[in-house]
Amino acid sequence: MRTLLLAVAICLAPAAHAQDTRRVAGAIELADGDALIEAKDGRSRQPVVGESIHEGDTITTFARSEVHLHMADGAQFIVREDSKITLSEYVADGGDKDRSLVDLAKGALRSITGWIGQYNRSNYRIRTPLVTIGVRGTDHEPTHLLPGDPRGEPGSYDKVNEGSAFMETKQGIVEVPKNRAVFHSVSGKAAPRLLGAIPAFFRPGRHEQRFVARAQEVRKAIPQRRMERQEFVRQRGAAGGAKAVRPAQAQKAAPMPGKPPAKELAPKMRQPDRPLHDKAKDARNIDRPKAASQAPKDARGPEKKPRRPGEAKGHRPDERKR
Repeated sequence: MRTLLLAVAICLAPAAHAQDTRRVAGAIELADGDALIEAKDGRSRQPVVGESIHEGDTITTFARSEVHLHMADGAQFIVREDSKITLSEYVADGGDKDRSLVDLAKGALRSITGWIGQYNRSNYRIRTPLVTIGVRGTDHEPTHLLPGDPRGEPGSYDKVNEGSAFMETKQGIVEVPKNRAVFHSVSGKAAPRLLGAIPAFFRPGRHEQRFVARAQEVRKAIPQRRMERQEFVRQRGAAGGAKAVRPAQAQKAAPMPGKPPAKELAPKMRQPDRPLHDKAKDARNIDRPKAASQAPKDARGPEKKPRRPGEAKGHRPDERKR
């Protein structure tokens, strides 16, 4: 249930933070110990379970700490102790332009891929200062140890738990099958090589079982979630397209023969405070000749005398004399 709520939160995050133009990459599933999240603009915060993480965020963990991430495409990440990763690119719209590029500066990461690793494998990359790691639909553990790190020989590693992966350098590409590990030395003189045994520092964390259970739960729903994301993006694009054509709809249309342009009618339609009979009266008074009372005095003709009381019409004294 909690995983479902996180998935809903990831989908609604763009609407809930309309003013935040950063692309949502996922959400924090678990935060244990001291860790720090630094945004692309330099703002820092401590991780809080349920809050969004964005494209460009850098997650740093310290001793005896780890952070679990639930990504927008259904992928699951563990950022192990003394590690630093940057979500350099993360697009999960359900299409062929989806991509995931994670830069691992130091430490260890466990990744169980989502739909990007399943449907867009060529667009899934984990990059260290020495190598680029790709997958074939995988649960794997990229690691980069700096000189002086007590965990092992400095260099870049990857251990595959499910599926397969590959490690690419200037010297070549090495395929990594299930239950094997690969290593590339910090010296960079030789190509990556498969190790005969799994290094001891590849060991489960305190919350490993929970992480695997969550990943298995989410994996079953990934195809459905991808289709839902595609539909969401389609509807969002349709809504954006409707907004884009509104200015064209507001342009003046060519008038039909015998009809006035719509622009001339619009002002009258926006005056509901005037009664309709007043408007009709105004229309009748347009260009009407002036009344006789308003005409010049010399054009009115002889002035008629007022009728006397009791005098019948047509029987004035002066009329009888005529």
